[in-house]
Amino acid sequence: MQPSLFQRTASALRWLAMAGALAAACAAAPSAWAHKASDAYLRVAGAAEADPARADAVALQLSLALKDVDAALDLLDADGDRQLTWGEIQQATPAVAAWVGQGLRWQCGDAVLAPAWRFEALEQRTDGRYIRMAAALDCAAAQALALDYRLMQGIDPTHRLLVSGQLGGQPLAAVLAPDGRSRTDLRAVGGSTTAPEAATARSGPATLAHFVSEGVHHILEGYDHLAFLLALLLPITLLRRQGAAQATAGPWGGGVKALLITVTSFTVGHSVTLVLAGLGWVTVSGNWVEPAIAISIGISALLNLFPVKGLRSDLLALCFGLVHGLGFSGALVEAGVSSGLLVWALAGFNLGVEAGQLMVVAVWCAVSLLLARWAGYRTVVVKGGSVALVVLSLYWTVQRVAFSG
Repeated sequence: MQPSLFQRTASALRWLAMAGALAAACAAAPSAWAHKASDAYLRVAGAAEADPARADAVALQLSLALKDVDAALDLLDADGDRQLTWGEIQQATPAVAAWVGQGLRWQCGDAVLAPAWRFEALEQRTDGRYIRMAAALDCAAAQALALDYRLMQGIDPTHRLLVSGQLGGQPLAAVLAPDGRSRTDLRAVGGSTTAPEAATARSGPATLAHFVSEGVHHILEGYDHLAFLLALLLPITLLRRQGAAQATAGPWGGGVKALLITVTSFTVGHSVTLVLAGLGWVTVSGNWVEPAIAISIGISALLNLFPVKGLRSDLLALCFGLVHGLGFSGALVEAGVSSGLLVWALAGFNLGVEAGQLMVVAVWCAVSLLLARWAGYRTVVVKGGSVALVVLSLYWTVQRVAFSG
């Protein structure tokens, strides 16, 4: 029996939807290299701790991704061959120093300081090469010291500066955003007018609160983690059909219980390795963690298309959650938060990640409830979305393996 015009049209629309999903995935992929969108790192230390004769000096070390510097200045790759050489970096150093001087504004008491930045070294981090600049500030210990951070403003809204170190024997921990909270008090004294919410965290509870927002930002900008979470959630349908629970309706179903168990398993998994790696008890290389995260997306999506009898989705979420936790920990490990504040930073960061994750789950639940009654839900949303995630996983895996090499 020949299919009707309506059936042929519906089938064509389903395939068009899948093709659109694939196109969207490939279009989004270049901007989603990893969960680290754009980070810079500032290490602050009192120079007197190393040299008592420099009691009023503050030593600064700033690490910037070469990709961010090139995006802002467009002068590192002078010959346009897409390869950065040592000569090109050396030639651009004076311009980088001037750019940094304009983007980091220092205030010591009532005076504005303009330290001279100099090139110190190149660093290799999990998301590429960084240039490390150094400078020294002369600011007496009795005076307040504040920083207003404006690098990458208007260029990359995901950019963050992670501040760490010690000043006057007190640990420092802060996260600044040039297009948001850009100012912080590195050293407050009596009569300081800096707003309390902008002060650099020195106590445990303040550090916890400070890093909650960073955890939310990290998960919402972590496209690979969100893609994996989507792969887990796609087959879970919250509605019942014709009086029968979806848990008995084949591979697509499970209801609220399945949703809670899956999300909780993923949470437990990534929380364990986030803490272990953040505390330094487990050390791993991003060269294998990043491709493993990409592969986990593809495996989960393939299981939506070709279910394996007896395989428990909650155990799968738990195991892959362990891998994703190692990816989450990278931001905190590279930030170099001091040991006195590290536990609080870990707790706040993890709470922020969970809050962001719950926001994503809530959005998915709302969308799922709206679409679940649609006849094409399983074909277009579940199968089409899973195919798109497989393609995205392959793209990221190849990209990250090539990068690690």
